[in-house]
Amino acid sequence: MGEVDLRFWGKERGLGVRYPLVCHGLDAAAAVRVLWRGYVSSNVKARLSEALGLSEDETGAVLEFWAALHDLGKIVPAFQRQVEIPDGFADDGKSVAHQRASAWCVPGLLESQGYSGGKTGWARLAAQVLGGHHGRFEGLKPRLQLGEQHLPFHGLGAAQWQEERVRVATALRDVLAPGVPVSRGDRTAAVLVTGLVILADWLASQVGYITERLPFLPERGDAAGLEAFHAGSVEVIDRWVKWAGLSRLRLKPGGFKDDFPDFEPNELQGDLAEKLPGLVTGPGLLLLAAPMGMGKTEAALHAARLMGTAVGSSGVFVALPTMATSDQMFTRVAEYVARRGAGESSAALAHGMAWLRPVDEMLAEVVNAAAEVAGAEDTVVHSTEWLRGAKRPMLAGVGVGTIDQLLLSVLHVRHNSLRMFAVTNKVVVIDEVHAFDAYMRGLLSTLLKWLGECRVPVVLMSATLPSHVARELSAAYLGTDGGLEVPYPGWVYAERSGTSMVSAVTVEAEQKRTLGMDLVEVGTGDGGAVKRLPVLERELRPLAEHGGCGLVICTTVPEAQQTYDDLKEWSKQHDVELKLLHARFPVGQREAETQRVIDIFGKPVTEEARARRAKRRCVLVATSIVEQSLDIDADLVISDLAPIELLLQRAGRLQRHRLCDELRPLWALPGEDGRRRMVVLSGPEQDPRWLLARKAWLAIYPAANLVRAHRLLVARQTDGVRIPDDVQNLVDLGNPGVFPALDDELLEGFTDEELTRAAEALVQRQGAEVASVPDPPMRDLVEFSEHEVDETQARTRFNADSERLLPLFELPDGTVRVGSPTGDPLPELRQGRLALDEAKAVMSHVVPVHGSLVRGHGPQDRLPEPWASAWPLDELIALCHRVDAHGVVHEGVIGGRSLLLDKELGIVERR
Repeated sequence: MGEVDLRFWGKERGLGVRYPLVCHGLDAAAAVRVLWRGYVSSNVKARLSEALGLSEDETGAVLEFWAALHDLGKIVPAFQRQVEIPDGFADDGKSVAHQRASAWCVPGLLESQGYSGGKTGWARLAAQVLGGHHGRFEGLKPRLQLGEQHLPFHGLGAAQWQEERVRVATALRDVLAPGVPVSRGDRTAAVLVTGLVILADWLASQVGYITERLPFLPERGDAAGLEAFHAGSVEVIDRWVKWAGLSRLRLKPGGFKDDFPDFEPNELQGDLAEKLPGLVTGPGLLLLAAPMGMGKTEAALHAARLMGTAVGSSGVFVALPTMATSDQMFTRVAEYVARRGAGESSAALAHGMAWLRPVDEMLAEVVNAAAEVAGAEDTVVHSTEWLRGAKRPMLAGVGVGTIDQLLLSVLHVRHNSLRMFAVTNKVVVIDEVHAFDAYMRGLLSTLLKWLGECRVPVVLMSATLPSHVARELSAAYLGTDGGLEVPYPGWVYAERSGTSMVSAVTVEAEQKRTLGMDLVEVGTGDGGAVKRLPVLERELRPLAEHGGCGLVICTTVPEAQQTYDDLKEWSKQHDVELKLLHARFPVGQREAETQRVIDIFGKPVTEEARARRAKRRCVLVATSIVEQSLDIDADLVISDLAPIELLLQRAGRLQRHRLCDELRPLWALPGEDGRRRMVVLSGPEQDPRWLLARKAWLAIYPAANLVRAHRLLVARQTDGVRIPDDVQNLVDLGNPGVFPALDDELLEGFTDEELTRAAEALVQRQGAEVASVPDPPMRDLVEFSEHEVDETQARTRFNADSERLLPLFELPDGTVRVGSPTGDPLPELRQGRLALDEAKAVMSHVVPVHGSLVRGHGPQDRLPEPWASAWPLDELIALCHRVDAHGVVHEGVIGGRSLLLDKELGIVERR
């Protein structure tokens, strides 16, 4: 090969020296080699090898070569002139982004090396892969002319620049010795390759890594020098990959009892453990549908291990609806991996506020506990600083986070191909699938189509999954017109290949029970305000007299705050502890309150906890946040009317744990008919027109869904609701899907409300189609990243207009305090930034709110400078309270609304 000119630089910023472009290419190739051998799953390897028509080793070599070429477009005047154009090379004065130049230069180079050309050939697709290494694909014009006379016109320099690009590409080919793909182009596989190239580029671009390699730069760009440099890069990058936390998750083999030795499997768990191993022949979809408290999480983790082992997945990602539920699940999954893992594995919490969580401390606690279990001493589960960077948590071997993190991989955000690569490397487990609206289900359907096409094992879980949703989601994954029917309680497993399927496995629930969901009328006041207090005093009287734990669930935060206020005097008179939990508390306070609620209402596993529970006299007032994945048990549940599936979810908090049964007061025990009692606050049982006056409820739930729920419960006032026997039928009757069935007797008199609901659902589905990437296979890779939106503005939830408030308190002397009048002042900035511990301290006071609460906010509501320009404070809205000379705190005003941070109630809107 000809000698490469080392004056062409690829990295310079932050180094103080020019790092040769060809060396950076060899570093990226080395990163791909290490990742291919020790990180990329066998499943993804097989998918990519099939796409290229090569063996796994040959495929790895090809991908190394592509990664080495990713910055070839830096050999253009526009890039080199940022520092200095080498002597002898002319500056054409044009500008072109280097990633676009890579995409334009590569097709001809690869075709000259034997690659198939044309729109579907690997020469074009590989060029788009390399053009996409900054997270967004570049379009290639079908007839882009790159003859010698056209090069300057495109900003690629004169012939001498092209000659150097050819020399570099040839040298990289000679060092890496790749083969040539023999299959036609596969755009789905190309997306995954792009993610791998991006990851390799990130690893090889770290200042610390490059600094370590500087002493070993070759003196000449000849074969011997480049080969020696590449060999050293492979050795060094291996350590950096381990440092980053990029490794395969390995779990020990065994049965369900090996995974969870502390208890005997129930019918669902035992049936799954017995039958699933004989069914898994490749990537597949498992749907679990069972009542709350039936151990779906343990069943899903066991199944994920079996499914991942069968296909050679490298990790697992568990997705949940909210940050709070993700935090709780993180410790459960980490504890499982610490017990069952073999060797070292990385773990990451993935959601918008995860950087605030003490992940290291959370992991240390579960790992130390697991170390006490025989055989677990060799397991290490850790987090790394690198994995906490933006977009990186999904790359950990063990990931737990919000469903939003998964859905971003099918939205038009930068680096969505990296997210897709990270997802396809794992088994994906999605909990609480019923909690997603039509918009999110549309995005999830697109994601499942991609996961099915990429052969990723998937587990979906729900306690109240409508049949039409199960069919829709399973059809998306399987690539069929018709989906699967899921028995209740039970499970269904199918593979996209169609070689293995169980159409229905129904299990007997060992804990059958009948609920009396008693409709109790509550009145309304001015503006439709619900008058709960008289009913609550009556229904909670036995608790006040004899003890117990009660749960009151209100529809909105203001209603929960008002109900808590209304009950304060009553609770003092009867010596009842009163708690409040909703989403409008400062983050730190909400976490602390959630833990206190779990301590009171959670499973009492120790004798001390059982003794405390037996003496409890407590009422928790909350919103719907307690209905999702919060493991609490109440002797009595009182809930506002809600869609039937949500009422059933809330019923799952009613006398949930058998451990508590012998501790319950006599008034809470089932009556002679065996029914456990739940109270649903409603209205007159006749024509539910009264619902239309309850504006706060209708702002949250469609009127048609509330009408259905009300009428379904009216019909069951005598016989009650049998769990689990009645659940699926009730859920299906209460959830008709996008298209209305106007002849449904449940809707009699409410046709207009049903049409409104259906129209809103249809708008959401259409919105999801517009927002998401195309279904695979695409016509062109550029479709995967066109209409790019900023990740902070990407909508993973319909109408999820959310903002973050930072309560500030201005004292009479002009001092500004954070969180309270006695809080700390805003910390000083160092070089325009906050130290990490200071940022965490400030952000613990942030309150997430819906955008409607602060509509009309403007520049005047930003933090004062210089904090308004410092991350992570730059996106916060300042809620400024004035504290007068008497210590009285006055509410702040945002967008014409008066808001106050109350230490007991959270953010309160004053009217």
